[in-house]
Amino acid sequence: MAEFSIQAAALTGFRVVREHPAALGVWVVFMVSVSLLLSVTAVGMAGPQLADMVALGANPTKDPALILATFGRLGPVCAVLLAATQVSNAFFGAAMNRAVFNPSDQHVGFLRAGADEMRQLGLGLLTFVVFAAVYVGLALVFGLLLGFVAVAANPAAPLAMGVGVVGVLGGMSFLWVRLSLASALTFEVGRIDLFGSWALTRGRFLPLCATYGLALVLIVVVELLSSLFIGAISALLGGGDPGGSVARADLMSLSSYFTPLRFVQIVLSACVSALVLPVWLTPPVAIYRGLAPSGLATTFA
Repeated sequence: MAEFSIQAAALTGFRVVREHPAALGVWVVFMVSVSLLLSVTAVGMAGPQLADMVALGANPTKDPALILATFGRLGPVCAVLLAATQVSNAFFGAAMNRAVFNPSDQHVGFLRAGADEMRQLGLGLLTFVVFAAVYVGLALVFGLLLGFVAVAANPAAPLAMGVGVVGVLGGMSFLWVRLSLASALTFEVGRIDLFGSWALTRGRFLPLCATYGLALVLIVVVELLSSLFIGAISALLGGGDPGGSVARADLMSLSSYFTPLRFVQIVLSACVSALVLPVWLTPPVAIYRGLAPSGLATTFA
């Protein structure tokens, strides 16, 4: 009951990149801009605090007050970074929908600034709230069960903890798969529709998992090859140390953080993101298009 080709859907991102190389160049520029903006924001707003967190990771402490104080000082910058990420995701998500739905409309790499982007932003915020609520609910349920087991001094407590972690991750993954067509649905019908995806994916969970699993494997391969390439370039420019420059990043100021090597790493990482994100974001759109001719999609318009 798939009504779509698992292999074709999983390879949609590569097809889009192959057919629109100019758009890939635009996406690289977009991702470089976003990466620089996020880096400037993080280091500019909370460079010393980030340095403290790195030091805390290198020298772990059991003092909960120190841990909470360190993370608490990062609250404002985390909120700003989350908001900026949601906005960039909305723009890029709308572009990916446009690349699949309207491949001939590729002006400026399918990127726009309009109602579609605003709806994708609203959908992203709604999705964040729903997923956060479900995560808290699942964590509370499994946490209470684990608490009962621990109080009973049951030797199966470690097993119960493992079951709890798997249960939370499994529940969140199931929810994500069932709501994965919401972006394409919202783009086509012209209104925010998160839960319409639930009906569209009914009876198709396993084919969807297979599609996303195949896309994820391809992404891992690209990431591994890219990390080797970036590491080699970093070693060449950084005196033979591919990872040390990252670990020793001076976060105290923008001028000390943005070294020439850092710019090179940001640009190369942005190139990888511009290739990987289409591979991850376009399969749900292709699946939705495969379902739409059957009349399922128009049911929610």
